[in-house]
Amino acid sequence: SFAIVAGAAGGRLEPSVVLILGFSNIFADALSMGVGEFLSSKAENEWILSERRRENWEMENYPEGEIREMIDIFISKGMSPPDAESVITTMAKYQDFFVDMMMTEELGLQVPDDDHVQESFREGVVMFCSFATFGAFPLLGYVIIPSLFPDLPVETLFLSACIITGIVLFLMGCVKSLFSVAHWFWCGLETLLLGGTCATLAYTIGQLVDGIVH
Repeated sequence: SFAIVAGAAGGRLEPSVVLILGFSNIFADALSMGVGEFLSSKAENEWILSERRRENWEMENYPEGEIREMIDIFISKGMSPPDAESVITTMAKYQDFFVDMMMTEELGLQVPDDDHVQESFREGVVMFCSFATFGAFPLLGYVIIPSLFPDLPVETLFLSACIITGIVLFLMGCVKSLFSVAHWFWCGLETLLLGGTCATLAYTIGQLVDGIVH
């Protein structure tokens, strides 16, 4: 959304136009991201379940081959052949459990829960809300500040949007460091620089188009 703000500012559009473009873009992008997350997660789960049905069919029709495959896998992980055969033979007595184990060990797939459609829907809602929430921050400067300081020039509003967005990008990068081994400062700086580069490009294009049009 800040790319929209930067491009509109570069094109010297009115704040009202920036708000219209910004919020329209936020809602459309958030909706597309949410729907995309839901559909992709649902499709992945459906594919995993189709693989499970195939493994279940193979277990029902060719149990010796499936048991042999699992024994070989456990041996490759360091278990002795007698122990592997004993463990797998015991687990094979419980077909559903054994098929789930095959999915994990043989295919590297985690079988989804029975309510996987609802879970996919929740993931889509979370994606929509997250995108809409963080995407709205760059527009706060055009909403809150004019109500507090109605006489501020447009340039000041854009500067406030830049500052707010910069802080949000840096904080998002810091949060990302919780899931990596990189230092929080460098993660924050990386996210800030990447976002700033995109915004600079959008602002420059807005200026170029404005110069061509006018």
